[in-house]
Amino acid sequence: MKRTVIGAIVVALALIGTGCDSSSNGNTSLEKPFVTPRAAVDGGTLRLKWNAVDGAESYEITAGDSVYTTTADSFDISVPATTIEVKAVKGSTKSDPTTVNCKVVESAVEFYADLSIPPTRANGFGFKDNGDVTACTLSVYPGQLSMDFYADSTADGIRLVRAAVAQSARGNGVKAASGSYEGATMADPLGAYSSALVVMADSTYYLRLSADSTNIWSTGDNFAKVRVDSIVGTKVSLTTAYQKVAGLRWLVK
Repeated sequence: MKRTVIGAIVVALALIGTGCDSSSNGNTSLEKPFVTPRAAVDGGTLRLKWNAVDGAESYEITAGDSVYTTTADSFDISVPATTIEVKAVKGSTKSDPTTVNCKVVESAVEFYADLSIPPTRANGFGFKDNGDVTACTLSVYPGQLSMDFYADSTADGIRLVRAAVAQSARGNGVKAASGSYEGATMADPLGAYSSALVVMADSTYYLRLSADSTNIWSTGDNFAKVRVDSIVGTKVSLTTAYQKVAGLRWLVK
């Protein structure tokens, strides 16, 4: 019995001496990176930056089906993805991931190309800070503050027209997308957005929203896509997808 106790003590001391660790290479746990995302390169690229993690040898970035590795404290991704994960790595040990959400906010809205005064119904729409869309009335001052576009009935059809806020010019614009709503994964760069454009049912359009009236991209811009689901008389029904990351042109669901 005495020999058994002594043997158990020896084994316990041996385990303590080896610093028993659940990881295969003896690494301690790593803090996950604190990641700051920022749009770059005219909005087609998402630049990720983080502070160096103590003990990390590299960083693993997962975007969609792609996995990248870097030893730097920043990384640029130019292929649209809904979510991106960043992990600190040391040997075979990886930190918990920090997740960056780039998924669009999708919602629907109905309004009318009715600009009569006073209007009897909503004649435009605007996006909230959380990405949801809301119907607005052009001539009502509180609604005007949140309106991004309104509808105008013309001989050529119904146009989407950029709205002014408190009578100030804005850099909002609309442009036809080449392809389907589902396939429109990145809004076009600036250069051919119009302040007003006739829209057709079953068609997709890109939107730029900016308080800056210049035609220069900045991280003060936001981008969205809309599908015109139907136009019945003067009634317009849209499905919208809004990118909350400022300046980023990615429009993936």
